[in-house]
This record gives sequence, C-alpha cells and structure tokens, in this order.
Amino acid sequence: MIDWESDATRVELAELETFLELHGRDCRVVRWAFAYRNLRNKIWWQWRRRLLSYFVKGPAKDNRLHVYWHLRGGIGDIAAQRVCVQAWRKKLPNAVFYYYCQTPGASQMLFEQDAQNVHLGGGQNPLWYRYDLAFEVCLSFRTVHINQKRVHQLAPEIEPVLAEGLRRQEKLGYLVQDNYMCDDVLGRFMYHHKAQQIEGQRYLGAVDFNVYETGLLPLSLRDPKVLDKFGLTGKKYITIHSGINVNADLRGRHPLKCWPDETWREFVRLFKAFYPDTLVVQLGGPVSPVFDFVDVCLTRKTQLTDIAAIIDNAQLHIDGESGFVQLTRWLKTKAVFFCAHTSPDFFGQKKNRAVFVKNCEYCMWVGGPKWYTTCLCGYPSCKNLDAVTPQMMMSAVQEELK
Repeated sequence: MIDWESDATRVELAELETFLELHGRDCRVVRWAFAYRNLRNKIWWQWRRRLLSYFVKGPAKDNRLHVYWHLRGGIGDIAAQRVCVQAWRKKLPNAVFYYYCQTPGASQMLFEQDAQNVHLGGGQNPLWYRYDLAFEVCLSFRTVHINQKRVHQLAPEIEPVLAEGLRRQEKLGYLVQDNYMCDDVLGRFMYHHKAQQIEGQRYLGAVDFNVYETGLLPLSLRDPKVLDKFGLTGKKYITIHSGINVNADLRGRHPLKCWPDETWREFVRLFKAFYPDTLVVQLGGPVSPVFDFVDVCLTRKTQLTDIAAIIDNAQLHIDGESGFVQLTRWLKTKAVFFCAHTSPDFFGQKKNRAVFVKNCEYCMWVGGPKWYTTCLCGYPSCKNLDAVTPQMMMSAVQEELK
C-alpha cells in the first residue's frame, strides 16, 4: 500500500511533474499550445453548458441523489472499477447511479439495470453538471461536479468524504486534473510502488475498500439460459481468449502480450490430450483471431452481455492478461492467465492464477501508444511472453482442474 501522505511520496510526485514539464519548459510553441488548449476548454465548456442546458435536461430532482459515473477504459477497467462503485453504493444506498462508458455494453454486463442503476448509451452526450454528483474513474478517481445544496440536503454524512477526496485530488494536481494525458504516469508510479490497479481510486475517492475484493454478479447478468443459444447447456467446457483488447489500434501488428495462433494451437492440442471430453470454447471480439482448432468458436458471434454467463459456467477460463480475466472477479469461474509486458501484481487478483517469467522489465505504458505492439528494447517479441510455454500453462491448468 502506498503511503500517499509521506514526504517521500510528495517529493516523488513533484519530481514526476517536473519531468513532465521539462520538455516544454523552454519551448514557446509548447507553452502556446497548452495555453490554447486551456483557453479552448474553458470557452468550450462554458458555452457548451450554457447552450445545451436549453435542450438537454438532467434527471428530475426528487428526494434521491443522482450520481453520474464516467467509467473509462475497456471491460477489464470497468470490471475493476466495480469495486470502487460498489463501495460508493454502500455510502449512498438510496442514490440513483448513472453509468456512461465508451465501450458499448461494458456497463450493462457489470451493473444490473433497475430503478437505482441506469445505463447511459455510448452515443449519448451526458451533461455531467445536470447530476448531483459526477465522478470520472479509470486508474484515477476525479470528482467532476458536486451540487452542494442537494448533497447537504439529502446526504450530509457524505460531505466530509467528498471534501477529503477533493483535498487528495488537489494534492495530486496535474495527474488528476488532466487524467486523459497522465493516467499512464499515475499507473507507472503505482506500479513502481507495488500497488494494485485500483489503489489510486481508493485513495483519491477517500472511500476505503479491499482492492482484491471479489464476489458474484446478480444472476440476471450471468443467466445460464444464455448457454442455450450456443449449444453449451449441460456441456463440460473451458473458455479461452486470445487476450487481444477490442479497443486496441493494431494496424496489422500483433500485441506483445498475446500468444501467436500457433502457440494457442499447441496448448489446445495438449489440453485435448488430457481432457478429450471437455470442450474448448473460444471467445473474442471484432479484432480477435478465429481459431480453427477449437471445439466451439464463438469469436464475433456473441453479444458482450453474453460473455459473463458463458465464462461463469465454464470449468476454467484461459487467457492472456485481459479484460475477461478482470471480469472473472465477479464470476464463479477462476482464470489461469499468462503475462508478458504487463505486471501480474498490478493487474492480477488473488482469486486467479498468473503464469509468468520475468526476463525483462514490465514496460506497460512506456514508449507512448506503441507500447502495446512494439518492444521498447527493439526485440521482435516480448522476452517475458516467449518464456511462457504451452506446457507451463498446461501444468497450471491441470493443477487448477484437480
């Protein structure tokens, strides 16, 4: 756990800010660019709020707090963020939560639609200032808006928590205020402090929770009747997933953290040799490869909301470090997954089993947007992943299936 209040941590954060500013400190063009960006945002938001307020209304002001959640990232990010959201639900049991995310269907698969949970469509442009509270969550946690009058009227007990959260966010300053640009920097900071993925949310939101918390989604979100659509009802099977992020911009390149197809082929051959009566079911999205060596290929054939039920009824889920692994936090099924250039400690969960060999440093978020597909050291593939063989994964799978 990071001691966020220590002098050493404060100096480290100040050092990060200095290095981030160093490149443009003596560059007039960079200073102008940032000044223009800040002015544009200020004018845009001011006029946007004023204009759209005439056309778009927020939820009715009743005797419940209305809380807007901007959940950033993909399936895995939002699955992890559910821990933070659930902690806030305990603080605000009567509030209505509204979820907005850029990954279509991700919030629907993790939060049940009811009178207290409302999903805002991905194409909808939510006006966060129309709600009583508005939060933005990814690796960080940012309080975007507070309707002080409504909060004081309906939930005065939460005011000290909000005040402490704002104090902490102000303390981290640039890492939170511009989290679209600096979330990766915060992630590297937490990684070097051996923290877990959602520890920043716990500190910055000032609501405590167990970063390794697990549980079960409501049965309606993992309804076994979904299996009927795919002929899996009553079948014994495992699920596999190539690990490719549906939001990744691959441009014809293979992600460093994902096994090539032939390695998957060898793993499936080994698995079927030991468990011939257990089906191998492949899951995947639009950019996932289609394997011709599995028993059932559901790649590009499922809705996102089907995935939880399919994995929940599997004997085991096999994957690279991906969003589906994070999803198992809320399912009965355990995951066995391999890691490459992403840290098993940062993204892992105590529930699941990570298989990894550290032949090189974990370089997640280093080197700009290309880190996902291009080795920082210039190797054609990740040395960590090259060391994780199908035989190693098979041994871990056998131990779990026992």
